[in-house]
Amino acid sequence: MLPGSWPPLDKPPPITANYTALVNLNQVPKAPVRPSSDSCPDSSSDPYCTWSCTNCVRNKTDYTTCPNSQDWGLTFDDGPSPYTPALLDYLDAHNIKVTFFVVGSRVVENPDTLIRAYKSGHQIGVHTWSHPSLTTQSNEQVISELQWTAAAIKAAIGVTPKYMRPPYGDYDDRIRSISDQLGYKIVIWDKDTNDWLSDGDKTFNLQWVESNFTQWVKEGKSGHISLEHDLYKGAAEQGPLVIPIVTNANYNIKPVGTCLGAQSFYLEENTTIPVSPNSTTPAISSPTNSYAPINLPPNPKSPDTPTPSSSSSLSKSTSLPFGKTSLAIKSNNFDHFLWSIII
Repeated sequence: MLPGSWPPLDKPPPITANYTALVNLNQVPKAPVRPSSDSCPDSSSDPYCTWSCTNCVRNKTDYTTCPNSQDWGLTFDDGPSPYTPALLDYLDAHNIKVTFFVVGSRVVENPDTLIRAYKSGHQIGVHTWSHPSLTTQSNEQVISELQWTAAAIKAAIGVTPKYMRPPYGDYDDRIRSISDQLGYKIVIWDKDTNDWLSDGDKTFNLQWVESNFTQWVKEGKSGHISLEHDLYKGAAEQGPLVIPIVTNANYNIKPVGTCLGAQSFYLEENTTIPVSPNSTTPAISSPTNSYAPINLPPNPKSPDTPTPSSSSSLSKSTSLPFGKTSLAIKSNNFDHFLWSIII
């Protein structure tokens, strides 16, 4: 566990005045707090550009693809978990650098894994403390979700991410403004594996993940940012299967920040990428045979994937089933200070 005094895991963190003061709330658009994640505005009238409802994008603030047609931003959400180290073993063995959008509660549980990912040169991004739909939270709650996560990340690896991903892809102009004032760039995706379904849906075939990558690389029209998860065993195991498909199609796998041209992934000045990410990747033999492209069932709902609709988007039943209620280990101020020195 990460030393320090942390909020209860997987629960909304407390609103902290010092965090709230970082944002000028008078400048935040007056988008209404949605009563639930499935209460979407009419698709013909979305004045606050709600991506989770209408896939609305603000080009100046939102990143959905890599601009270079041969770049592929591989991203994994919701960790670090007990299944992340095996994925890191493969990535390190092949010098592949990716982006991990991490949940603050998981950082507290698995700091050593986060430290390893960071030292290996992978990009670390913010994915909130308790994985809520941000448009259903007050401004102060949104700030706390982001800043408690950033604090846990900095306590573990010594830096504050410059990029964030809203859970469920749920954000609007209000969330954009808060994120921008806190210094975060928002990263979404244009290719979704829906691999999270493998955790509880017996009808989901994990072969679909590999098969859809096989289909996606044939499109060849633009760079991509794809969404996978390392929280679940079956989903995390797909990384080593899909990477050969991407690289053998002559795409360069990069952290999202690199494909966007960033010189640093983190807010601290003079903080550079610890290990230079690969600009080109040699062909890699796939550990298993590839399958023929198989299309997923029609647009299944994902904890990180909105279903475009004129009246609804995310279902309440898609809340991320972390199922963890343990509390972070608390230490006195000296312990926290000593840990910071060690880091």
